[in-house]
Amino acid sequence: MRALPLLLLVLSAACGPSSSVDEGLGVIQGIDTSENGVTAFVRSGQYASWLAEPSVHETRAPHGSKVRVFFNDVVARSLRDGNATHPVGSILVKELFEDDGKTLRGHALDVKVAEGPGKDTWIFYEGFGPDYTRNYYGRGHSTCHGCHSDGKDFVTSPLP
Repeated sequence: MRALPLLLLVLSAACGPSSSVDEGLGVIQGIDTSENGVTAFVRSGQYASWLAEPSVHETRAPHGSKVRVFFNDVVARSLRDGNATHPVGSILVKELFEDDGKTLRGHALDVKVAEGPGKDTWIFYEGFGPDYTRNYYGRGHSTCHGCHSDGKDFVTSPLP
């Protein structure tokens, strides 16, 4: 019986949030793409004026049960045009809510950092409050790109 809790602890450590070193890509569309820069951006709410889904809604895992997605002008235009790959500067922010649909618990952000197709053309980020210290962050992040590969150039959210 004692082996099961130990196994669960080991598995959660292996699959839990991990941060890589700063990707060193500087500022893209006004956002410092370092982990600290992305964290500061999502916490500031500066994306709130972007095109957004009309309300918080149910979603599929792994981001939790309730989300709302915001699209910057670059990715919105690309999605409208039906592009197979999105241009550098395409950015989406996903607000992550508790099951009540009102309590913000974190953010996910994707930013296109290189031309062409492929997971390594995106920085993926997911962080949770209140401290945002154990974030998923990185170019082509191994935890994120698998689910995002289902989308068109790693974008799985349709325009509202």
